[in-house]
Amino acid sequence: MKKNTVLILGAGHLAFRLKKYLQKNNYEILHSTIDLISSKSESVSLVENLNTYLNDIDLSSIAMVYLLDDKDENNLQLIIYFISTYPHLRVTASLFNENIIPHLQVENNNLKILNPARIAAPSFVDQLDIQIRSEAPYASIISENNTVVKKHFSLVQKFLLFFTLFLLLAIAFFHYYEHLSWIDSFYFVIVTAASVGYGDINLATSNIVSKIAGIVLIVISTISIWMIFSLTIDTLLKKRIQHAMGRRKYGFKNHVIVCGLGRLGYFIVEELLRKNEKVILIEQNEDSNYIDYFRQMGAEVYVGDARLPKVMNDVNVVKAKALISVISNDSLNLEIGLNARSQHANVKLILRIFDDQMAEKIKNYLKIYHTLSASAIADDIFFAELLKRNYKN
Repeated sequence: MKKNTVLILGAGHLAFRLKKYLQKNNYEILHSTIDLISSKSESVSLVENLNTYLNDIDLSSIAMVYLLDDKDENNLQLIIYFISTYPHLRVTASLFNENIIPHLQVENNNLKILNPARIAAPSFVDQLDIQIRSEAPYASIISENNTVVKKHFSLVQKFLLFFTLFLLLAIAFFHYYEHLSWIDSFYFVIVTAASVGYGDINLATSNIVSKIAGIVLIVISTISIWMIFSLTIDTLLKKRIQHAMGRRKYGFKNHVIVCGLGRLGYFIVEELLRKNEKVILIEQNEDSNYIDYFRQMGAEVYVGDARLPKVMNDVNVVKAKALISVISNDSLNLEIGLNARSQHANVKLILRIFDDQMAEKIKNYLKIYHTLSASAIADDIFFAELLKRNYKN
């Protein structure tokens, strides 16, 4: 007789999506969470609370136990509990930490552990090669409505411009007022400004106007050279610090920008690098454990807030092949995508959107066609485990 009851333990988007999926396929669902089970008992022991909860369930009717909490630590506790207490039950669990999966699955044919992020990542990367008919090609000419980033002169450049004009003015003055040849006037101004002062040309016999002009030349040259030198050193040091902190301006073309180095972002970047794509990863948390790893793998890492126009400008979004935003927040992904579009109207946006209905509205009203839910991709695979086990029986 086919077992038709499924037990789901866990809170999170995948748990609720799979529950809905199973209900459509006429399965009877028992769904609870660790917090809910513990709240109904006075015991602080998870084992005791689970024993109490499962005592009221006919376990012989259970076709599958799904352990789908968003937190790995909760799923790990549940996995250990079931394989040690009910080894005969078929269990499919979600776990993002793949390092411990082999240890848990050893000699346990009834346990299957899947990583939703690894399952979903290829689908996000595949969107690079998918072109929606109504979508403007992302390599097309940039729209006139794009935000134009104005070039501003730095303080060093302003001082250099001022100092150059001042020296030219001084050369002209001594040429016409002191009747020096152009080459002699140029020579005199340069050695004076540089504080060399060979003395072969001097203003000892000149009138007071020339002497005052000479004093002004010395004072302004000294101040200008000192300021240019100081500002140049300051700029170089700031750039080195910015680079050390993961912030620099890129001139890449046809590259892929990935926002968010979470569970899903990790596997997306790995997949992109495997396909030899040029990748710039934007991560706000400079203490992320994966930053150094991906730098060694060949990805560029920019530490900053992807919502800021300056950050999008620094990673050269106007020349990017695509932008993939997979932060665990729909509104942040949408904000990042719209801000990127404000600089490059035709950039290909691939966004993680949990809510299917919201994703549909985004496609219809904002013309962002590549919106995916990692849970929606993974739930097919988790459901397939149930069908596979039933088929074997």
